[in-house]
Amino acid sequence: MELFVCRILPYFAFATFLIGTTVRVAGWLRSPVPFHLTLFPVRKNRTGRAVSVASEFLLCRSLFREDKLLWLGVWLFHVALVMVAAGHVLGITFLRDQFTLVGVNASASKELSLILGGATGSIITVSLCALLCRRIVNANVRRLSEPDNFFELLLLLAVALTGILMYVPGFHADLPAVKAFMAGIISLQPIPIPHNTPFVIHFLLVNLFLLYFPFSRLLHSAGFFVNRVMLVEVPPIYPTPVGNTPRSAFATKILHPDIPVSKNRAVEREADRL
Repeated sequence: MELFVCRILPYFAFATFLIGTTVRVAGWLRSPVPFHLTLFPVRKNRTGRAVSVASEFLLCRSLFREDKLLWLGVWLFHVALVMVAAGHVLGITFLRDQFTLVGVNASASKELSLILGGATGSIITVSLCALLCRRIVNANVRRLSEPDNFFELLLLLAVALTGILMYVPGFHADLPAVKAFMAGIISLQPIPIPHNTPFVIHFLLVNLFLLYFPFSRLLHSAGFFVNRVMLVEVPPIYPTPVGNTPRSAFATKILHPDIPVSKNRAVEREADRL
C-alpha cells in the first residue's frame, strides 16, 4: 500500500492532471467556431482586451453584476485558495520561516504563518459550506444541480477539513518530515509518507482531486481564458469587406461557403500564423 501511495499515485495523478488538462484545452482550441462571439462594446487593441480578461478573472465582474452575495462567496473562495496554495509552497519550503525574509523574527513568522493558514483554510471551508447549502436550499439551483456538482463541493470540503484538522492539537503534522516527503517526490526519490493520519488522508484527497480535475467542471478555471479570449476578439465589420472572412479566428477548420477554397486556405494560414 505504501509503495502505491508514495511511488505510484503522486506521479500518476500529476501526469493525469497535466495531460488531461492539456488535451481538453487543446480540444477546445481546435473546435471550430463559425461565427463571432464578441461581446459589445469591446476594446480593439490587445492591451485593452488583455485588461478586460484580467479584470474579469481577478474580480469576477459579471458574477458581481448578477448576484452580489454569490459573488462574495465565490470570490473569497478563490482568493483564499490562491493564498493556501502559495502558503503550502512557502510554508513547507521554509518550515514556516518565510516571513523572516521580510524582517520578521522566526517565532513571529511561525505564528503569522499559522494564523494566515488557519484563516484562509476557514474562509475556504465557510465558502464551500455556503455554496453547498445554496445548492440544497435554493429550489432553482437544486433543480439544475447534478450529482457531480455535489461531489466536487464535498471533495473540496474534505480536502479543506483535513487540512484544518492538522492545526488541531494532537493532530499536528511533523513539518520537517512533510518537507522531506514532498522533496523526495519532487526529486523522484520518494520516501515513506509521514505517519500522520490527517496528513495521509489530506494527501490522498489531493491526489484524487488531481485525477478528477481534467474531467470535471472544475476545469472552468482553464476554460475561462479560452472563452474570454473569444468574447473579446476584435469585433467583425459590417458589411464585411470584399475578400475578408466573417468567421472567428478560432474557426480555421470550417470553410466558408462564399469564399473559394484557395482563399479559405490563405485565411487559415493567416489565422494559424496569428
